[in-house]
Amino acid sequence: MRRPLLPALLAVVLALCGLMAPAATAQAGPRSAVFGGGPFYSGGQAEMNTLRSSGFTTVILWSIHVHPNGDLYYNDVLIVQNGRYVGDAGWPARLRTLKQAPTSVNRIEVSIGAWAVPDWENIAALIKSGGTGSSSILYRNFQALKTATGADAINNDDESFYQVGPTATFARMAVGLGYSKFTFAPYTNSSFWASLKNNLGGTIVDRVYLQGYAGGAGNNPSTWNSALGMKVDPGLWSKHGSGCSAGDSPATVQSKMRSWKGSAGIVGGFMWLYDDMKKCSAQGTPAQYANAIRAGVS
Repeated sequence: MRRPLLPALLAVVLALCGLMAPAATAQAGPRSAVFGGGPFYSGGQAEMNTLRSSGFTTVILWSIHVHPNGDLYYNDVLIVQNGRYVGDAGWPARLRTLKQAPTSVNRIEVSIGAWAVPDWENIAALIKSGGTGSSSILYRNFQALKTATGADAINNDDESFYQVGPTATFARMAVGLGYSKFTFAPYTNSSFWASLKNNLGGTIVDRVYLQGYAGGAGNNPSTWNSALGMKVDPGLWSKHGSGCSAGDSPATVQSKMRSWKGSAGIVGGFMWLYDDMKKCSAQGTPAQYANAIRAGVS
């Protein structure tokens, strides 16, 4: 059905004047990402709707664990085995709603790794034993993961392995599968990340989510900008812990992001961790944290 001409023109004029919101689309402006674990899988459609209205532009599913036989787990839940998605049958459909208007989300990433897990070591061993061709278990399982999640990128949260060769081989396989980007989540060892970035190039590596909390609390985005030859997106840990007394509030996030904007010219930021935002919602909601990043970086 055609839309009447005059109302359509009036809507455009009002939108341009700031009197009326334009048709719902992914939110423009500074990029902001949020890492999340269990709630993104088991929280149902309600969590997807919270993310869509949050203001966050990127949702990062944390974390995919690669077992020695190639099985893929989302945290402790088996989701891909023998080239087939075997997880919750409703999860792929829920994830697809993340980008459906009205929404702020325009990108989904799956993160591999964490502290004290051998995911990247297992990937290297699987590459050595089976390669990355279309018949390999790595290829088939990450193809199934791509189909299930619709992910735009793979995020590398390597915190122990730090070997360029097999990591770059895996990244190129992933790009061939349709994960168009390969992003980093470093907290230390800038020389490794610089070598990996130089190996892959800026076309594949378009974002670096620099940890500014826990072991990375002393990181300087400006220093990492120089080391990697690109602007990083620093991240902070939301309120968490006993009594929700640890971590950053939306107000301190905005202040720190504004400071990094001035000192390092950052163009985006991220929050860790959605799970804690749910537990400590009185100290800050996802929408408040996303707005804090946006206000600090703008």
